[in-house]
Amino acid sequence: MCMKTYQKKCIFCGHTKLYKVSSTQFRCVTCKRTFSYEKHAQELKILEYFINNTSAYECATLLGLNYLTIAKKYHKLRLLLMEHSETLYTEQIDTFSQYDEYYFLPTCKRGNPKYLFDAIGILGMLYGKRIHTLLLPDQFAHLKNLDEDAIEKETYARYLNQHKVAHYESFDNALVDFWQFLEGWMNHFKGIQKENFIYYLKEAEFKFNYDKEEQRFILKRMLRKK
Repeated sequence: MCMKTYQKKCIFCGHTKLYKVSSTQFRCVTCKRTFSYEKHAQELKILEYFINNTSAYECATLLGLNYLTIAKKYHKLRLLLMEHSETLYTEQIDTFSQYDEYYFLPTCKRGNPKYLFDAIGILGMLYGKRIHTLLLPDQFAHLKNLDEDAIEKETYARYLNQHKVAHYESFDNALVDFWQFLEGWMNHFKGIQKENFIYYLKEAEFKFNYDKEEQRFILKRMLRKK
């Protein structure tokens, strides 16, 4: 039996020849993909909240959805950002001009030597005006189980600062601006587990590198491909 076609636009390829497969879903005659306009509209709202730094909890409340559902959606977006970052790194590997080693600690732990070994090492690299980041191996792992009295933490911190890897053509550069951005941006999260830090670091990198319109364009394009 021939199914009725509808003159609406496919959210993936833009063609207008569709047919209805359920009360909420359509299938494109051209690209053969099935989708829901309602679900797509919801995805765009979630994307907008993500771009505007709305927390997963706030987003769930505003949309009347389950928190875990939004948390999974946000995680999916962060995975896309990691993919985007790695693709750019591969393309730009010969163009990095400046780099800097940085140690991140949450605001609540700064200034207290006992938290020194919780710091997360980051290598930041600059190509053009954009940043790429890599997590460094944990340089403190061999010290964490030692007696605190046997470790002069402040002395070790000064040693790291004096011997860190860095190359600046000028101290007025995007790397310095990014470290300041990262510190402020991380403050709106209520604690991040160390094993999840990379996802938030890549989100910060992406949001530093692109304005909101560029972010929207890149993420929509990646979502369509997925």
